Amino acid sequence: MRTSFHSEPHRETHLNVPCPQSWLQLERRKISKSSTQASSSIGSLIKVPEPPVLPYFKPHDYVEVLAQIHEELENCPLHEQSNLYLLQFQVFRGLGEAKLMHRSLRLAWLNASSVHEKIIFGSWLKYEKKGEDLIFDLLASCSKCSPEFGPVDVATELPIDLSSQSSEDMPISSSQTFKSVIFRIGNEKVQCDRWKIAGLSAPFNAMLNGCFTESHCEEIDLSENYISPVGMRAISEFSLTGCLSVVPPNVLLEILAFTNKFCCERLKDACDRKLASLVSSIPDAIELIEYAIEENSPILAASCLQVFLTRTS
Repeated sequence: MRTSFHSEPHRETHLNVPCPQSWLQLERRKISKSSTQASSSIGSLIKVPEPPVLPYFKPHDYVEVLAQIHEELENCPLHEQSNLYLLQFQVFRGLGEAKLMHRSLRLAWLNASSVHEKIIFGSWLKYEKKGEDLIFDLLASCSKCSPEFGPVDVATELPIDLSSQSSEDMPISSSQTFKSVIFRIGNEKVQCDRWKIAGLSAPFNAMLNGCFTESHCEEIDLSENYISPVGMRAISEFSLTGCLSVVPPNVLLEILAFTNKFCCERLKDACDRKLASLVSSIPDAIELIEYAIEENSPILAASCLQVFLTRTS
């Protein structure tokens, strides 16, 4: 018996098998599409900004911190009050209390124990008040000001630190045979008193009189230490006399960086004061404030800030 198949209602389902070439092209399109989506998603992730981090001091329990500050203000010596008011200012700044933080900063300025602190807090207070003039009050509160509110000689207001070791305090090796040392800088040589140079700092003393190779050398190469022969001669003279000779400002900046490298505190203090005396205009202050911050020179920094205050009022 022959069975008849009707084509329309009982159409057989055929499998459409693609050829290898068309299948490969299809897979390539999928891969390229997915890679494009992945790169766009990575790009979108890169463009997402980092969560903001507030640069403020925000204690967990600010009530307890403020109470502790208030308690310490009642019991601490007068010369410590300015730092506590500064801490109080930071707490109020984190809380966004503009009036209270300005009040704390002004109290820190009023209770400053030195001219240096008054200039620093006065500069900060003027910045916070966005240009409001405080320099006349600032200078009038200082003890050694002219009636016309002239600039303060910051260097004379800060005492010289005599606690650093002098050349006589440094232990000298008894086996040392060389009384002098020659520092070679490029093609030039600078002869110095070995004991006096060793007395400038503990690192110099260790290098010239300790167990290092240089302690047995009469000539030492300092060409890679960014000091010029003129600067080294000024350092040698300071080691002998305790006074810094008159040298150009660029040489003073060389010496300042050199003192930080070899921890010569007395020489650094003298260099800091000498540079501070040269600040007399806005261009000077702009040029030297960067060096003051980088080399940690407080007297130079205060002199630059004072010029900014007096000239921009």
